[in-house]
Amino acid sequence: MINGNSYISEIMKYLIWILLFVFMPYSAALAQKTVQVNLAGYKNVPAVHSPGSGVLYVTLQSDTLFVEGKFEDLRTSYRSSSIHYGSERETGNRLFGLKVHLNEDRRGGEFKKEENYFVLRPSLKEALNNGNLYISIATERNQRGEIRGQIPAMR
Repeated sequence: MINGNSYISEIMKYLIWILLFVFMPYSAALAQKTVQVNLAGYKNVPAVHSPGSGVLYVTLQSDTLFVEGKFEDLRTSYRSSSIHYGSERETGNRLFGLKVHLNEDRRGGEFKKEENYFVLRPSLKEALNNGNLYISIATERNQRGEIRGQIPAMR
């Protein structure tokens, strides 16, 4: 005969395992946050008159930052793209280079999430939390940046 307390204990263990199995994927999804970053020339410091634009999605999952999205219509050929430290009113230091798949005309391209991810040190995570990181795309004509977008604070 089974003891009533051990039977209840076994059922509770079973229910806990079921709950963990069912809700674990949801907790991982809740632990990430995604923001949209719009790129434009007027956001540069100093502003650049450019028809170029872009929309990027920046995702923070635990201590890892992911970047994906597209840009187009640069005035001249693409030169580089990177994440920088700095407020929206300042030009800051380059932190990470981004990998891009360029269009045939080299005036637009795409960033893929699986190629653009970066583990953030605590100080960089704090900068991200405070909105002090931005993304810049430079061209042959505007080597200090043609289009730019500030990453909103991700708390």
